[in-house]
Amino acid sequence: MILICKSHDENNESHEDVIDWLSYHNAKFDFLSGHDYYENGNDWSIELSNSKNESSFFSQEYQSIWFRGFMRYRSHFKETINSLDSTNDNIAELRWRLGQETAKTNSQIFKSFEDSYQLPNPKSTKVDKFSILRLAEKIGLQIPISMISNSRKKLLEFYKKHGDVITKPLYETVYFRDESSAIFFKTDKITEESIKSLPEKFFPSFFQRYVEKDIELRAFYLEGKFYTMAIFSQLDPQTKTDFRNYNTEKPNRNVPYLLPKEIETKLRNLMKELNLNTGSIDLIKTPDKRYVFLEVNPTGQFGFVSKPCNYYLEDEIAKTLIQHDQ
Repeated sequence: MILICKSHDENNESHEDVIDWLSYHNAKFDFLSGHDYYENGNDWSIELSNSKNESSFFSQEYQSIWFRGFMRYRSHFKETINSLDSTNDNIAELRWRLGQETAKTNSQIFKSFEDSYQLPNPKSTKVDKFSILRLAEKIGLQIPISMISNSRKKLLEFYKKHGDVITKPLYETVYFRDESSAIFFKTDKITEESIKSLPEKFFPSFFQRYVEKDIELRAFYLEGKFYTMAIFSQLDPQTKTDFRNYNTEKPNRNVPYLLPKEIETKLRNLMKELNLNTGSIDLIKTPDKRYVFLEVNPTGQFGFVSKPCNYYLEDEIAKTLIQHDQ
């Protein structure tokens, strides 16, 4: 049977389309959501002893696992956190520890399925952009000149040396919102004025030299094959720095694209080193026809590439899961 591990709040068309294709192919599948196992009162346990048999609630034999997320502490412990005094000096420590406890619990749940085929392996999804850039450069891919720093002086030197500079999160692009404000961690250009307005020391942050673009490329990778889309983001000032600054009223033109074999080989080697059998890869093709690697998202969205290019990735994912459900 196929198991779909998902976040309880994941509700997107691509996810549902894969399920539709699994149904079309008469595949048997089940769901595992962190919401179900942390909040809904389901009884479960994973027991260890000196005997050879492990007692586990997850006794169903799943041969093929599709990992689309699970659960983070901020959701299933929200009520506990909110019940505490917001002025409590230990609240930050508690949040961190709950996050660590959740991560360790999740890892043991996934360990129950370590002998099954996993797309991707949850252990391989915990990557950071700087480490991947190190590996990409070692493999022979071109990368943007990058820096992590907490120093206004160092950042100003970097800016004066390299010209246009962008900043982006090292982990994920995230979005926070409450009743009074919204914070969006995304890729953005910085100016000399904004640098000079910073304190002498600030929270360690990630910076890159801005790379001039002809087009942006999003390549969805699945078991050795690339499904690449060219994004004509430079025709719109709103999307010029990052195509993810979507213009919903006038979307970018997106078309299928064939990467050079040399680039595909290097990217394939990168994914192998990262132990990733799937993921979304972002690149830039420069005006002088160089290919510059930016990042990999192990569980990136694929409908964004599938539909404009008629790749039918939802069916490809479904067939891959079925193939390993033997």
